[in-house]
Amino acid sequence: MPLASLALAPPDWDLPSNVMAWVSGRKGGVSSAPYESLNLALHVGDNAASVHANRRLVANALDASLQWQWLQQVHSDKVVRVNTPVPDIVADGVITSAPGIACCVLTADCLSVFFAAKDGSEVALAHAGWRGLASGIIANTVQGMSVPAEQLLVCLGPAIGPCHFEVGAEVPETFLRSWAGVIPAAAIADCFHAVAGTPKSMADLFRLARLQLAALGVQSVAGGSECTYCEQDKYYSYRRSGTTGRMLSMICLKPAL
Repeated sequence: MPLASLALAPPDWDLPSNVMAWVSGRKGGVSSAPYESLNLALHVGDNAASVHANRRLVANALDASLQWQWLQQVHSDKVVRVNTPVPDIVADGVITSAPGIACCVLTADCLSVFFAAKDGSEVALAHAGWRGLASGIIANTVQGMSVPAEQLLVCLGPAIGPCHFEVGAEVPETFLRSWAGVIPAAAIADCFHAVAGTPKSMADLFRLARLQLAALGVQSVAGGSECTYCEQDKYYSYRRSGTTGRMLSMICLKPAL
């Protein structure tokens, strides 16, 4: 199936010529409601044959020679480095310097964070829900790469925006505790806006990610403007729909010719 028929788009990001990155949407696949139609996750209750068919559609549209590294995501701070794909890795971040390995993250409101070395020597991808973000998934990814932070290019994928991400008091409290001494409390507090008459607040995942990236010394950060909840026709959203599919974020070093 050609790319034009699938909901696949590159992130709005300037990359080295040997790096390829894509984000999927929800259209162009074979899954039935409530997963319609390009669900790429096996763990959400969709028919497995449909998910595998969708994965084949994406793989064939991008590059049939790619080797796909999927993760069992658990909202952790664990990052792995791979040189060949390994099944059943429990982690929320993956780094590679091997051409042709597609690093994959699945989301439906959580933030995917793309990383690429400016010299094109390695790439990484992180799954950053609020728990993983607070516990250090971004920091562990940056620190696990071979190049210094100032030599990284980063892009924030689609995620639930501050317009819809209502959280309890434990969420800002967790960030204030976890990031104490590293990021000023006032800067963290600015990422949360109180919901009048309740103990809840609206959280800004994009701004929290940018805060940590800046604290780590990353100077180039793109993306962070698309809300999965708002864009119902384009993206899956767990917060909006409950039972639903998952989008793919993928980055790789292009296969050697």
